[in-house]
Amino acid sequence: MTVIRDIMKINVKHSLKTSVAEAFKACTEVKSLEATYSGLGGSDIKIKRDGRAPNLRIRIARKMPANPPAAIRRFVPSTNDVSHTEDWRADDDGHVADIVVDIKGVPINMKGTKTLRPEKGGCVIEWSFEVTSGVPLLGGLLAAFGAEQLKGNLEDEYRILKSML
Repeated sequence: MTVIRDIMKINVKHSLKTSVAEAFKACTEVKSLEATYSGLGGSDIKIKRDGRAPNLRIRIARKMPANPPAAIRRFVPSTNDVSHTEDWRADDDGHVADIVVDIKGVPINMKGTKTLRPEKGGCVIEWSFEVTSGVPLLGGLLAAFGAEQLKGNLEDEYRILKSML
């Protein structure tokens, strides 16, 4: 049996007027992460950080609001338990994290990377994700909604990071 998955790809890239080291610190320190996810509308935020820089594993769990279209409301509640893991490592002159997002009870898969690398005058932060759903008939709507929500959150995360730095 072949399962067809609807795939949405997301890429968000911005410049920050700070060093890679400062951006990495803002992306991996617990206090910065708490401020970021609170600013994204999250509640009941729990963060666990393991390892030593540059090799870190960060687990973040929170409740996040959602406003799904009527066609997928039975799959996506108005408040979701969201958790994700970021596995950070050094990458040339920068850092990269492999990210896996889980939304409890929602049939969407989100996997991607977050990259920090130097550029003239500061650094670049870039997220690349694939959002998939294997639900027959509605998988495309679910993946598109998940991708839209994720892209909005990444743009907001950038604005929050920029204001911290």
